[in-house]
Amino acid sequence: MIDPLLVLQLLVSGIVLGSRYALVAVSFGVIYSTTQVFHLAHAATYAVAAYATIWAATAIGLPLPLALLTGVLVAVLFGAATELGMYRVMRRRAATKLAMFLASLGLSIVASSLLQILFGPQNLSLARVPNRTFFLGGVTFTSLNLAEVVLGWGGVALLLLFLRRTQNGRAVNAVRINPQVAMAVGVSVDRIYLLVIVIGSAMVALSSLLFLMGNVAFPTMGLAPILIGFIAVFLGGTDSIPGAAVGGMALGLATSLSGIWLAGDFASVVVFGLLFVVLVFRPQGLLGKAAV
Repeated sequence: MIDPLLVLQLLVSGIVLGSRYALVAVSFGVIYSTTQVFHLAHAATYAVAAYATIWAATAIGLPLPLALLTGVLVAVLFGAATELGMYRVMRRRAATKLAMFLASLGLSIVASSLLQILFGPQNLSLARVPNRTFFLGGVTFTSLNLAEVVLGWGGVALLLLFLRRTQNGRAVNAVRINPQVAMAVGVSVDRIYLLVIVIGSAMVALSSLLFLMGNVAFPTMGLAPILIGFIAVFLGGTDSIPGAAVGGMALGLATSLSGIWLAGDFASVVVFGLLFVVLVFRPQGLLGKAAV
């Protein structure tokens, strides 16, 4: 017989995990749906944010809030440099999407190696991070878990409001739908590409720092969450930002609740199995629009 308390605990854990996945998925999805580039260097941005925060807190001695802000700013600068120094140059040289994908993958590998050279291969962590534990009806969660849910969905909501209610957001939507038409009516596509990279980098940095405050940093820490985010984008629909968030939450809940029947080692099986089922029966994703 299944223990109801276990199910409730796994549900809470799934909501926390899904909120983390949703934030990463939306950060990846807004870049991919606008630029059509598989921005795998996003994994490097995730790791750079964490290491910049640790460096600011330990080497410089900044208080935690300023160290976290430093991590976000460095991640944004890294993302912007990737767009200006790599993607934009390749576009002007008429590089193919495959070439840009391979360049992005290469940058991710190089960045991970540089982090290992600069900081060493050992795990690093932030010291003195406040984290209270709460007990509610037999269910356990922490203040950091609560922060992941609130800030994760808060970030998603702010992005959706930006896209729907601001002039720049409407310009992003125009480029996502048809960059040629957007350019014809005076929208600077290059500026929008830079904007979505900056937004996506800030969002993935937030996810990275929420993870860092309860865990450790290591050079390849960005690979797994970005892979999950990539899967969530296709699960929810590549043309839908809300779909990416829903896909992330679905993956988090499925991964956690599968623990009722499966060992933790089977989490990847659940993730790819869910993606397989959705893409077979609904290729456009959960909230994506069918091609006509």
